[in-house]
Amino acid sequence: MLKELKPRIDPSGQRMIDFIQKIFNEVGPRLAGSEEEKKAGNIIYEELQNYCDEINQEEFTCRPGGFLDFIWVTALFYIAGVVAYFVIHPLLSSLLIFIGLGIYFVQQNLLYEVIDFLFPKKTEYHIIGKIKPRKESQKLVLLSGHHDSAYEFPLLSKLGGKSTILIILAVIFAILSTLLGILKTLVLISHDQQFSQVDPFAVIRVLQNFTILYVIDLVQIIIFPIGTILVIILALYLRSNNVVFGANDNLTAVAAILECGRFLSQNRPDHTEIWLISFAGEEHMRGSKRFVSLHQKELQKRQGLLLNLECLSADLFLVATAENMFLAKHSPLVVEKVAQAANKVNMPVNVGPLRFAGSDAANFSRKGLHATTLFGLAKTGVPHYWHTLNDTPEKLSGSSIANAAEIALQFVYDVDLSD
Repeated sequence: MLKELKPRIDPSGQRMIDFIQKIFNEVGPRLAGSEEEKKAGNIIYEELQNYCDEINQEEFTCRPGGFLDFIWVTALFYIAGVVAYFVIHPLLSSLLIFIGLGIYFVQQNLLYEVIDFLFPKKTEYHIIGKIKPRKESQKLVLLSGHHDSAYEFPLLSKLGGKSTILIILAVIFAILSTLLGILKTLVLISHDQQFSQVDPFAVIRVLQNFTILYVIDLVQIIIFPIGTILVIILALYLRSNNVVFGANDNLTAVAAILECGRFLSQNRPDHTEIWLISFAGEEHMRGSKRFVSLHQKELQKRQGLLLNLECLSADLFLVATAENMFLAKHSPLVVEKVAQAANKVNMPVNVGPLRFAGSDAANFSRKGLHATTLFGLAKTGVPHYWHTLNDTPEKLSGSSIANAAEIALQFVYDVDLSD
């Protein structure tokens, strides 16, 4: 049986709840790039002044609309492809739909900013508080959360995690339409007399009759309306114009790192410097990307370890080995240390890939830095009230947030004592 450790964080989590309530009362929702996001950052800055040795406001620019609203560009390419199939040529149809799919993939999964120039530029800033060790600084640990909040996701409110099924279906239908358009083009080419003796078309010539063209068109007539409906639904209802408060996502994490910082300033590790980071712009995934771009060399040189915290009012915690949505594989070293820390403070956690949603840790891991996320989930598999208007302070579990903060503290001290 594990030794019972004395809690370092108030198990009720009341001070953290009070901080979140303060943001609720004084700021409200905090859309990325808004004045409210900056106001929340200022409050966090003032809190960190109480116990950090150094505090920075790190400004960056980006175009937040490129993360979600690219869906309209993808939808337009798909619809243009449908029209081109019947009016112009099936090959042009396939090309247009393929471009739409490509935009989805590079913007959503690879986090490239290919079409971000279409959207307005915003200025945001991270808050970074640094706590020095008692002795010589030999190691570096980053604890992070984010203080911006998201647009409401109406589909998520109605369907929960099952909303991803619509996205998967839309992608499948788009791929099928692309392949069928290419197949029809090849069949049409094989009908041309000048190709009648060309060997590469020998197999296609077996199908050289109008029956195959009829079948392809019939399938497309079935697929196109369904695909069009799906992409329109996604474009219209992926997000609304309402901004959620974001108590659980992700002021719980900000409150937790502040509480950790308060304790660490009075109980400093011997050789580990701590950076407490409240990221701006997580909800469009550009904020931590800018941070990594600026600090990558230093983090690599110092072998910095990031533990990112997300949605800490939860039924269970996942130590993420990967984030499938962003094609990110997290550091086995950090995953192991976080799991061990949770075990030492008697907090059960799951270890495995995050299949739904994502976090700032993805931008670190995609650049080969040591990172993972401690992600709080409901029993349904998604965070409580995630991206819905119900994500408010009165729904939070202070004890759950305190548990996550205990894991984070143990992680810091374990790193400090490790070889």
